[in-house]
Amino acid sequence: MIGLVTRAIPRRGGRVLARVAVFAIIVSVLVPVAARPAYADASIDGAGSTWVQIALNQWSADVARQGLSINFQGVGSTSGRVFFYQDQVDFAASEIPFTAAYADATGTVSTDEIALAAHRPYAYLPDVAGGTSFMYHLSINGSLVTSLRLSPTNLAKIFTKVITNWNDPALAADNPQLHLPNLPIRPVVRSDGSGTTAQFSAFMASQTRDLWNAFCARSGLHQNPCPAVSLWPDINATQQQFSDGVADYVAAPYNNGAITYVEYGYAKQRGFPVASILNHAGYYTQPTPNAVAIALQGAKLNPDLTQNLSGVYAFPDARAYPVSSYSYMIVPTSTAPPFNADKGKTLSKFILYVACAGQQEAALLGYSPLPKNLVQADFDVIRKIPGHVEPPPIDQCDNPTITGNFVTNNAPPPPPSDRQGATPPTTAAPAGSGTASGGSGLSSGGTNGSSGRTGTRTTGKSSAVTKLATGKSAAGAGGQSVAPAADQSLDVAGGPISAPAARDPLPLLLYVVAGVVALLAVFGPPALGLQLRKRRSQTAPVPTE
Repeated sequence: MIGLVTRAIPRRGGRVLARVAVFAIIVSVLVPVAARPAYADASIDGAGSTWVQIALNQWSADVARQGLSINFQGVGSTSGRVFFYQDQVDFAASEIPFTAAYADATGTVSTDEIALAAHRPYAYLPDVAGGTSFMYHLSINGSLVTSLRLSPTNLAKIFTKVITNWNDPALAADNPQLHLPNLPIRPVVRSDGSGTTAQFSAFMASQTRDLWNAFCARSGLHQNPCPAVSLWPDINATQQQFSDGVADYVAAPYNNGAITYVEYGYAKQRGFPVASILNHAGYYTQPTPNAVAIALQGAKLNPDLTQNLSGVYAFPDARAYPVSSYSYMIVPTSTAPPFNADKGKTLSKFILYVACAGQQEAALLGYSPLPKNLVQADFDVIRKIPGHVEPPPIDQCDNPTITGNFVTNNAPPPPPSDRQGATPPTTAAPAGSGTASGGSGLSSGGTNGSSGRTGTRTTGKSSAVTKLATGKSAAGAGGQSVAPAADQSLDVAGGPISAPAARDPLPLLLYVVAGVVALLAVFGPPALGLQLRKRRSQTAPVPTE
């Protein structure tokens, strides 16, 4: 190539351009190699819960900058468990454990997941806490209501179709501040097997048992008492797939009157309000990080780390959000295929990040950070994973409940206006603005598009998380301050896993420079040679006769 260049143009110019071409080739090869992470560790695949997907996607993006390749697909808790026992993924995410066989609403006997998963030893591992919220779209005279309140009984009546219109007197009793419209209620449920469905149905099975049992019977699920289920019993309900699906449906501008159950972060992403739910102490509360953490003090852990939430639903603290729970990773404890020790090293590093530095982002993403006792439980499970790295002393874990400022005991009590029977201030926003005002304790979400989105997605940092990562203090839902994540690292065997700082624009600039130089190297010599030949022909003496 260099020889061709030097023959195409004068010798001196050819030498210069040849050097440029060589430099361009070197830069174009070396710069991409230097700019992208070196994935020295084995890549791992996971699938499952959309309830926790916002957090897992964020954490996967975080650790990619440290060279860990985590591929997670949000396909629903049920599918995630299926993929695990069918040996298609390295880990799963679910809000409920593997289930035994039972007959569903159509009379079909479900799969015995416990038996099918027995060939692949596993453990449950808490990854984040959160509140199952009730995102709604209710506009009155062109303004979006942002202060809706619901008792557990009225909440269950809405989703079991006992209450079908927003002007029902029972809802008016919850909301004396509102003149509720004559508008049909459109409850939206999950069409796929869902941990969120299981969480909500478990709450109803515990707190509104008679309503839930009667609804199951009307839907064809003849079990009494009716258990929590992953598939919604009423096959004629308005259904959407995955958490994004139900949230998008409710946020759509043409779906006034809709309400769904979804993890709080999905409502935050779209800037839509969620209902305040009446707790056992008689106060209507929002699923803020503090309210979730306070309620989960009533959780009882089983020996396998699965949760008993009956104490959470009835926790007596006035600040508690009653529909709170944990999500789980299901991780292998043997090298049964497709897992191996190399993948175990990657998975254990990822879990250490999730349990420690990753929890700094929990509040900003719509969750609540894990408490110290669950972090210790995670460390114990890590030691069962083949090829694991050794966890550090727990006091070196950068979880805000351990080394940060997340202290639930200092959370203020709710205002008197949140007590049952009191009249709260009316809060509303222009219809279609996608803005949830702070009057009900919900953070502003920004402006939505045609479907009510705020524009923040799980594939990249939200503006709040970017602020957190650059070292600035950021307020989570309810005003909870979260410790900065920048430069927070967790030293483990094999190197530190740290929360990422803001993205460095230099690698992208180098790519651009390399591309320009490469184009010059390819097209520059012929173009310059042509120009020189043209000039030489123009300056050559005209022959005389």
